[in-house]
Amino acid sequence: MDKKLNVVVENCPQNHPCPSVRVCPVGALLQEGFHAPTVDHDKCIRCGKCANFCPKKALVLE
Repeated sequence: MDKKLNVVVENCPQNHPCPSVRVCPVGALLQEGFHAPTVDHDKCIRCGKCANFCPKKALVLE
């Protein structure tokens, strides 16, 4: 069973650049302005680095 990275928008403060975007090794997280990031599932390798790095737990690998 493959895991999928999900964005929990309710947990994302959306008032700053997302720090997890920088840690994605394949550039699968995108952020427009200060909105919650979006995931390019075609690029995502499901490594969990962004989810582990997110201080608000807005990124969940499940």
